[in-house]
Amino acid sequence: MSGSWPNHEEWLSRLVAFPTIAGGTNLDLVEHVRDALDGIGVPVSVGYDPTGTRADMLFTLGRQDEPGLLLSGHSDVVPVAGQDWTSDPFSLTLVNDRLVGRGACDMKGFLACVLASVPAMQAARLHWPIHVGISYDEELGCKGAPALVSRLKAELHNLPAGCIVGEPTGMKLVDAHKGKGGWRCIITGRAGHSALTHQGVNAVIAAAELIQFIRRLHDGFTLHGPIAEGFVPPHTTASVGRIEGGGQLNIIPEHCEFAFEFRTIPGEDPAGWFGRVVDYAEQEMLPGMRAVAPEASIRFVELIAYPGLKPVRDLPFRRLVQDLAEPGSAGKVAYGTDGGVIAAAGIPTLICGPGDMSVAHKPDEWIAPGQLSACMAFLDRLIAASVDQVSLDPV
Repeated sequence: MSGSWPNHEEWLSRLVAFPTIAGGTNLDLVEHVRDALDGIGVPVSVGYDPTGTRADMLFTLGRQDEPGLLLSGHSDVVPVAGQDWTSDPFSLTLVNDRLVGRGACDMKGFLACVLASVPAMQAARLHWPIHVGISYDEELGCKGAPALVSRLKAELHNLPAGCIVGEPTGMKLVDAHKGKGGWRCIITGRAGHSALTHQGVNAVIAAAELIQFIRRLHDGFTLHGPIAEGFVPPHTTASVGRIEGGGQLNIIPEHCEFAFEFRTIPGEDPAGWFGRVVDYAEQEMLPGMRAVAPEASIRFVELIAYPGLKPVRDLPFRRLVQDLAEPGSAGKVAYGTDGGVIAAAGIPTLICGPGDMSVAHKPDEWIAPGQLSACMAFLDRLIAASVDQVSLDPV
């Protein structure tokens, strides 16, 4: 890359310009970043998904014989279709001291700051390395994170002593998030004339019964917990997000499907609550349905699954990030991140990044320039901690 290295706002403008919608390709962004880093002598490892249309990135600044820290982010963004934007979502625009663009907050702002800091990392005498991992398809349920974790294990001499996921937290420390499981339920009944309901099996009514069971589970979480203080809401939740079925009013609907999810507090497994739904469908519903229509069925297809993130114990890594982050006690969030997958691989993980998640996924998504400046200062202090040989040794 000719000329001076881009600053954080210039990097953000470049990254936003790539329409890396989750599920689509991100190769143009990956190749652009790889070429830029190659131009200043930073080797990048790229791993492709089975389709060859998406890729993750991994690179390291500093020595390889120490565990170091991992900075983690995702390159994908949510769609803009159907949203009322007042400017081109893939052209970063300054409006009333807001940098507006899809992904500006979630989470290309963090990636821009990390990339802008690479020359400083190169020039510093780092005592422990700083690794950078950029995944794909996080917005589809952290689907790209397992591949990146596998490459961390295969390519690094040591697993990192800790990971900082740069999701938007206002540069405050977040140490836990909920896990999630989502499924599609597909119900097949028997069609017939609506005047002869005894001869058919109404798939829409069956779906309504199962949805009511899911609703009762949610009510139980609300009333009886368990409660995990710091989360909003402080308990596991269940939700149904889409339903489709039926046709003409005088035809008993043969087919109906709906999508539902559980978001679980750390320590609970979404699959456990899903098992309750399956048991109810098979034991309480199917026998009656098949007494009328032996061909009736209730099937489930997994849509999304990622683990929750539990708080990191009082390790030197946690104390370091707490010192670097904005003041305040550690928070907890209901949304998910790649952090749950990374932590499950044995890497202590915390969340801290620029921006406010409340503006993410919306039209005119934005980030304040001051948040980017705060992230740059955070990274400067992180580099200084490595230079000053701040210990990450958990012993």
